[in-house]
Amino acid sequence: MHESLVWLISIFEIQRIPEQDSFIVNIIYKLNKSDLLFLKSIAHYRIQYDIFLGKTIVASNVIDSSLKEGFHILKISLSFPYDKKYKVNFRAVDLNANANILDTTFMLYMKKQPIIIGDIITDREKYSSSDTLVNLKIPLYSTMSDSVQIKLSFENENRVNKLNYTKYLNQGYNELDINLNIKDLGLDRYEGKILIAYKKFKAEQKFKFYKLGLFDMTKKELDNLVFALNYLYSGEFNIYLKKYKDLKSAWDRFWEDKDPTPNTKLNEDKELFLQRYKYVIENYAKRGKINDMGLIYLKHGPPDYIEKSEFNLYDRPYQIWYYESLGLKFVFVDKYGTGDYELAPISWYNEFR
Repeated sequence: MHESLVWLISIFEIQRIPEQDSFIVNIIYKLNKSDLLFLKSIAHYRIQYDIFLGKTIVASNVIDSSLKEGFHILKISLSFPYDKKYKVNFRAVDLNANANILDTTFMLYMKKQPIIIGDIITDREKYSSSDTLVNLKIPLYSTMSDSVQIKLSFENENRVNKLNYTKYLNQGYNELDINLNIKDLGLDRYEGKILIAYKKFKAEQKFKFYKLGLFDMTKKELDNLVFALNYLYSGEFNIYLKKYKDLKSAWDRFWEDKDPTPNTKLNEDKELFLQRYKYVIENYAKRGKINDMGLIYLKHGPPDYIEKSEFNLYDRPYQIWYYESLGLKFVFVDKYGTGDYELAPISWYNEFR
């Protein structure tokens, strides 16, 4: 099992590029061999799409391909007229396992207007802590040649950044290049918007970019990872952080020291932690913060038996997790009826004897 804390099956991207009477749609699908269920020497898969205008199929195709190593990028380019709404059903199938890798539906629509902005493209999928610039390529079509005012903003939970530009557009297709200084930005996922104003007319388009650290995580996610590791090992990981300063070095050395079978490639304790942490983040975390159920799961794994009730225990819903092999049980109570269960005080346990 490879070490990773990012659990995405594949990269699926849609790019719309405006032209005079229609817009081009590029559907880009990147498939990693590790996404497939059965890893054989040669992986066979199928891409299928159907495009609807109302209830009528206006385009359809099936593409069979194979992958021996690494990854495969498939790019499909299609042209659509403006002012019509299309529905696209897109599916990727693992033919070895006869199972879907991706099954999604999305809408395509662009309105014809004096300035039409396509989908904004960044120069890479993600940025690291050492990167200082994000390059935005903004495809657009203009019906006139003149100067326009551009307002650009991007933000995370804590900060909004605003920039203003004046750019000259030629009649026809244009591609604007704008560089954003991200040197002082924290590790996070950022969402942005560009607004182009010409006289009384305005057009806008959204974009996003990610500046991520170790394991492609934001600072908040990394803090949560460190918290989970310290919880599980009684603060021991903090000693490694102080000693090695760099998080990656501390992580590697910590698990090297915790390896129960150092003469083998597999570190069972690390893999167990990664498996449990992945499950906890997906099922027992809210806004990235692990709840009480998640902490218990992280430490003891899945319970042998769960008793659930939507009533009583002081008129609150509750769950009891039993670890019979360990002689343990944990009571969780939804104090406020919001679905957030907290570990109940030990004094409440007498209610269940």
